[in-house]
Amino acid sequence: MEKFEKKYRSLRIIAWFFKFGAWISFVCGFVLFFAVLFGGKVLFHLMEGSGAYMQYMKFGRTFGSFIMLSGFLLNTLFLYAISSTIYLFIDIESNTRRIATILPRLQAPLSSPPPAEKSRENIS
Repeated sequence: MEKFEKKYRSLRIIAWFFKFGAWISFVCGFVLFFAVLFGGKVLFHLMEGSGAYMQYMKFGRTFGSFIMLSGFLLNTLFLYAISSTIYLFIDIESNTRRIATILPRLQAPLSSPPPAEKSRENIS
Protein backbone atom coordinates (compact mmCIF):
# COMPACT_ATOMS: atom_id res chain seq x y z
CA MET A 1 0.00 0.00 0.00
CA GLU A 2 1.37 3.36 -0.94
CA LYS A 3 1.70 6.17 1.52
CA PHE A 4 0.04 9.37 0.45
CA GLU A 5 0.92 12.78 1.78
CA LYS A 6 -1.53 14.34 4.19
CA LYS A 7 -2.87 17.48 2.63
CA TYR A 8 -4.97 20.27 4.12
CA ARG A 9 -3.16 20.46 7.45
CA SER A 10 -4.95 23.68 8.38
CA LEU A 11 -8.36 22.03 7.87
CA ARG A 12 -7.29 19.17 10.13
CA ILE A 13 -6.30 21.69 12.81
CA ILE A 14 -9.60 23.55 12.45
CA ALA A 15 -11.53 20.25 12.70
CA TRP A 16 -9.54 19.34 15.81
CA PHE A 17 -10.43 22.70 17.40
CA PHE A 18 -14.11 22.10 16.69
CA LYS A 19 -13.89 18.64 18.25
CA PHE A 20 -12.02 20.04 21.26
CA GLY A 21 -14.65 22.77 21.61
CA ALA A 22 -17.37 20.12 21.53
CA TRP A 23 -15.76 18.27 24.44
CA ILE A 24 -15.29 21.50 26.39
CA SER A 25 -18.95 22.36 25.82
CA PHE A 26 -19.98 18.87 26.96
CA VAL A 27 -18.00 19.06 30.21
CA CYS A 28 -18.99 22.66 30.98
CA GLY A 29 -22.63 21.85 30.31
CA PHE A 30 -22.71 19.10 32.91
CA VAL A 31 -20.71 21.14 35.44
CA LEU A 32 -23.08 24.11 35.10
CA PHE A 33 -26.11 21.81 35.14
CA PHE A 34 -25.13 20.39 38.53
CA ALA A 35 -24.04 23.81 39.80
CA VAL A 36 -27.43 25.34 39.01
CA LEU A 37 -29.43 22.30 40.09
CA PHE A 38 -27.74 21.69 43.44
CA GLY A 39 -25.99 24.99 44.04
CA GLY A 40 -29.30 26.86 44.13
CA LYS A 41 -30.24 25.15 47.40
CA VAL A 42 -27.89 27.48 49.24
CA LEU A 43 -29.80 30.46 47.83
CA PHE A 44 -33.14 28.99 48.97
CA HIS A 45 -31.86 28.54 52.53
CA LEU A 46 -30.83 32.19 52.61
CA MET A 47 -34.19 33.44 51.35
CA GLU A 48 -36.23 31.77 54.12
CA GLY A 49 -39.71 31.05 53.01
CA SER A 50 -41.79 28.12 51.95
CA GLY A 51 -44.77 29.60 50.18
CA ALA A 52 -46.04 28.91 46.71
CA TYR A 53 -43.49 31.36 45.37
CA MET A 54 -40.65 29.14 46.62
CA GLN A 55 -42.20 26.08 44.96
CA TYR A 56 -42.31 27.92 41.64
CA MET A 57 -38.70 28.96 42.09
CA LYS A 58 -37.67 25.34 42.72
CA PHE A 59 -39.51 24.22 39.60
CA GLY A 60 -37.98 27.08 37.63
CA ARG A 61 -34.49 26.21 38.82
CA THR A 62 -34.93 22.56 37.86
CA PHE A 63 -36.56 23.37 34.54
CA GLY A 64 -33.97 26.02 33.77
CA SER A 65 -31.09 23.68 34.53
CA PHE A 66 -32.49 21.05 32.15
CA ILE A 67 -33.03 23.67 29.43
CA MET A 68 -29.44 24.84 29.92
CA LEU A 69 -28.14 21.25 29.75
CA SER A 70 -30.08 20.59 26.55
CA GLY A 71 -28.63 23.78 25.05
CA PHE A 72 -25.10 22.69 25.88
CA LEU A 73 -25.73 19.20 24.49
CA LEU A 74 -27.12 20.68 21.28
CA ASN A 75 -24.08 22.92 21.02
CA THR A 76 -21.82 19.89 21.57
CA LEU A 77 -23.60 17.97 18.85
CA PHE A 78 -23.37 20.91 16.44
CA LEU A 79 -19.63 21.44 17.02
CA TYR A 80 -18.88 17.72 16.72
CA ALA A 81 -20.90 17.53 13.50
CA ILE A 82 -18.90 20.40 11.99
CA SER A 83 -15.67 18.63 12.92
CA SER A 84 -16.84 15.33 11.45
CA THR A 85 -17.96 17.06 8.25
CA ILE A 86 -14.53 18.63 7.78
CA TYR A 87 -12.90 15.22 8.33
CA LEU A 88 -15.35 13.69 5.85
CA PHE A 89 -14.38 16.17 3.13
CA ILE A 90 -10.68 15.54 3.81
CA ASP A 91 -11.22 11.77 3.57
CA ILE A 92 -13.20 12.11 0.33
CA GLU A 93 -10.37 14.12 -1.18
CA SER A 94 -7.78 11.60 -0.02
CA ASN A 95 -9.73 8.65 -1.42
CA THR A 96 -10.31 10.46 -4.71
CA ARG A 97 -6.58 11.19 -5.03
CA ARG A 98 -5.75 7.56 -4.20
CA ILE A 99 -8.18 6.28 -6.86
CA ALA A 100 -6.80 8.76 -9.41
CA THR A 101 -3.31 7.31 -8.96
CA ILE A 102 -4.38 3.66 -8.98
CA LEU A 103 -6.92 3.78 -11.83
CA PRO A 104 -4.46 4.38 -14.71
CA ARG A 105 -2.44 1.34 -13.63
CA LEU A 106 -5.56 -0.82 -13.67
CA GLN A 107 -6.71 0.40 -17.09
CA ALA A 108 -3.34 -0.04 -18.85
CA PRO A 109 -3.62 -3.84 -19.38
CA LEU A 110 -7.18 -3.50 -20.69
CA SER A 111 -6.15 -1.21 -23.55
CA SER A 112 -3.82 -3.77 -25.16
CA PRO A 113 -5.37 -6.95 -26.61
CA PRO A 114 -4.84 -10.22 -24.78
CA PRO A 115 -1.90 -12.41 -25.96
CA ALA A 116 -4.20 -15.01 -27.58
CA GLU A 117 -5.70 -12.41 -29.91
CA LYS A 118 -2.24 -11.21 -30.90
CA SER A 119 -1.28 -14.70 -31.99
CA ARG A 120 -4.35 -15.02 -34.23
CA GLU A 121 -3.58 -11.73 -35.90
CA ASN A 122 -0.02 -12.89 -36.63
CA ILE A 123 -1.23 -16.17 -38.18
CA SER A 124 -3.55 -14.59 -40.73
